[in-house]
Amino acid sequence: MKFPNNIILASESLRRKNLLLQLGIKKFRISKHNIDENKFEFNFPLSNSLKKLAEMKAISVKKNLKNKQIVISGDTLVYRAGKIFHKTDSKSEVKNYLTLLSNRKHHVYGGICVISLNGKIFTKVVKTEVYFNKIEKKDLTKEVLEDGLGKAGGYAIQSYGARFIKKIRGCYTNIVGISIPELYKILKNLNLI
Repeated sequence: MKFPNNIILASESLRRKNLLLQLGIKKFRISKHNIDENKFEFNFPLSNSLKKLAEMKAISVKKNLKNKQIVISGDTLVYRAGKIFHKTDSKSEVKNYLTLLSNRKHHVYGGICVISLNGKIFTKVVKTEVYFNKIEKKDLTKEVLEDGLGKAGGYAIQSYGARFIKKIRGCYTNIVGISIPELYKILKNLNLI
């Protein structure tokens, strides 16, 4: 199966870049979106908000392109008991998040947006359930706290966060950064592969 070589990833996330490579997309460019995520207001249902945010990111990149390109964007959100666990910006926030998620179930929502060559927009939200084991104080090491910086929920499942996972129900790559099976499906439905 041949992927087009005019794909733009509207994200500087190393995790999303690696997931595109894992999907088999070898040639793509990275372009940073200009959406201030901190100013974005999430409303319920969260899935609609996530679709909108992923779409805004993709459109912000698409409108700056001169040639016809396929744009892919994504966004990840962790949610539990009425609280959104945004990307962390301090070790104390990582510690707080992991303490709140300890021994409990939470949801990871992944928003995907693909804009085709002719400007057709396709969005999807994937929801994955994640169950954590009990996290003790001694588990919250310097490495764990540093690893959680800049991550939704304060952890990375593909790194130190893996040690706390009891089980997941749903798509693993959705937790990492973008659902590979759903992205593959979208690209096929848009006849891009």
